Amino acid sequence: MKELKKLKKIVADTKRELEHKDGEFEHQKREPEQLRSSLTASTSQQRIGSLSRNLPGQTDGQGTGQPLSNNEISLSME
Repeated sequence: MKELKKLKKIVADTKRELEHKDGEFEHQKREPEQLRSSLTASTSQQRIGSLSRNLPGQTDGQGTGQPLSNNEISLSME
């Protein structure tokens, strides 16, 4: 009877340890995916930021210095 309790405890401990290891494994499996999506998002934001900094500001062409609205298109015959 005493040995049966010992065996049950060993089985329970082993099961708990396996569940813990499985959780660690799942976390490690997701880590590269999270890193990849984080880097992708970061790179996209940097591209957008550098693009907007590198583009010259467009004005309405009437000397007012006002930016173009979404409905206006700047056509230049230079």
